Amino acid sequence: MSEQSDYFRALAERLRASGMPPGEVAANVAELTGYLAESGSTDPYEEFGAPEDFAARLTGGRAAQEPGAEAETWKWTADIYTDRKYLNHYGDQGWEVEGLDRLGRFVCRRDPAAAMRWEYRRETGNNAAERESVTAGLAPDGWELCGQWMFFMYFKRPKAASAGPAAGLDELVAPPAKQLFLSDRYRGKVKQMLAAAVVSGTATATAVHYGGDSVAYPALIGAAVAAPVGVALAWQRIKREVAQGVEDA
Repeated sequence: MSEQSDYFRALAERLRASGMPPGEVAANVAELTGYLAESGSTDPYEEFGAPEDFAARLTGGRAAQEPGAEAETWKWTADIYTDRKYLNHYGDQGWEVEGLDRLGRFVCRRDPAAAMRWEYRRETGNNAAERESVTAGLAPDGWELCGQWMFFMYFKRPKAASAGPAAGLDELVAPPAKQLFLSDRYRGKVKQMLAAAVVSGTATATAVHYGGDSVAYPALIGAAVAAPVGVALAWQRIKREVAQGVEDA
């Protein structure tokens, strides 16, 4: 656990040094920590590479200004409360998702000479059998799997399948320089988990400082145990809301 803590501390320092806002740093670290726990992996170096290299990949594409409409590729990410909204918003601007990279970013492409509107949907699959079943069930309606991240599955299809000729594009809109879209709901969840982690660390440090103080010890044990439980419950609530299809208002 100490190695993981050191890794994410180093990653956070690199991200802040690159100019990433503190809120985005905290959200990214919390999401990556949750992903590592969910995957069952204990080695962040194996999953993500060295923290300095990983930070460079996370921030290397941060644009200083908006690219022109002739840009053909764009990478971005969003939380689970806004991903479908932004996928369909930018799909209407002709952006086709070709996959998700290992950082969970949507890798999009748009051909200025033959741009068309795209529509997207998100499903979940906890194992290979579930994923195969979901993919097979959607295929007859023209949905194609275009990316996976943890247990999330993203599907695309040309909007002509549902909108007909209206799916064509006469004019291209430049993509925003922004690459990370986080909702207030998600930021609130992250703050809850970070607060729980702080409580746990404070309780542990206090217990070490006061040793076997019989008055403080029961309360410290309760705080140290309750905080990780709070983190786990917050993560479970997020998963439940994913299953319910909760979206940002």
